[in-house]
Amino acid sequence: MSPRKALLRKVADRVKAKALLDDVVSGELDAYEGYRRLYAWWCSSNAALQELRPLFRIEGISPDGPLGVTDDFRKQVVEVSELLAKKFRD
Repeated sequence: MSPRKALLRKVADRVKAKALLDDVVSGELDAYEGYRRLYAWWCSSNAALQELRPLFRIEGISPDGPLGVTDDFRKQVVEVSELLAKKFRD
């Protein structure tokens, strides 16, 4: 892949991740659904999306394992997503 194509792909990946984060924070996307989509996106493009790493290191939550979708889980995902969305703006 040429450097230009790689840069364009990175930018597109970041735009999509930012949109997903914003949807989780605004409530347009369920926290669980957003978490799963962001994890799948991060797994396929983690070089471009290193800022998402804290979302998948929330204590007691294993993105590769079974998830207990509790109110606490949803709250944590929204809080971390809000912090990460701000990083993507910078």
